[in-house]
Amino acid sequence: MTPRTMTPMLSFLFSRLFSRLFSHRRPAAGLATVGLALAAAVPAWAHHSFAMYDGDKPRVLQATVKEFQWANPHVLLWITTDEGAGQKAGELWTIELSTSPGPLSRIGWTKRSLEPGDKISVEINPLRSGELGGQFRKLTVLKTGQVLTTALPNPDEKPLTAPAAKP
Repeated sequence: MTPRTMTPMLSFLFSRLFSRLFSHRRPAAGLATVGLALAAAVPAWAHHSFAMYDGDKPRVLQATVKEFQWANPHVLLWITTDEGAGQKAGELWTIELSTSPGPLSRIGWTKRSLEPGDKISVEINPLRSGELGGQFRKLTVLKTGQVLTTALPNPDEKPLTAPAAKP
C-alpha cells in the first residue's frame, strides 16, 4: 500500500468513524468518547525523558539543603553549594529525583528524610545545558552518614531506616 492509496482510505475511515460518533442520534456519546480518548492521552504528553541529563559525566556536590519537595510527579531537592572541590559557594541547584514519593517511601524515604540546613554530599547527572541542575543519583547526609538512593536496596544490606518495633 502506498501513501497515495492510503490517504483516501484513511479519509474514508475517519469520515465513517466521526459520522457514527457524532450522529444526530448520539451526539453526547460521540463527545464523551472523544473526551475520554483525549484524557487518556494527557499523561503520555505530560511525562518527559531524562535525556536532558548527562549520565556520562556524574558530578559530586558538597551542599546544604535549601528545600526538599516531597510531591508528584517527581521529588525535587534544592541545594546551595558549599565552597570547595572546584565548586563555587552559594550556587542554587535543582536536583530532580527520577521517581515520586510512593516508590521512595517503599525503600525507606520519608518527607522528613532531608531538612533545610542539612549538610550533604550529593552525586548527580548534571544538565547537558550547563545550567545548575541535575538528576539525582545518591546522597550522603554528612552529620549521620546515612546514604540515600533511589535504587531498591540489596537484600543483604540493612534498610535505609529501621522498621518500627511492634509491641
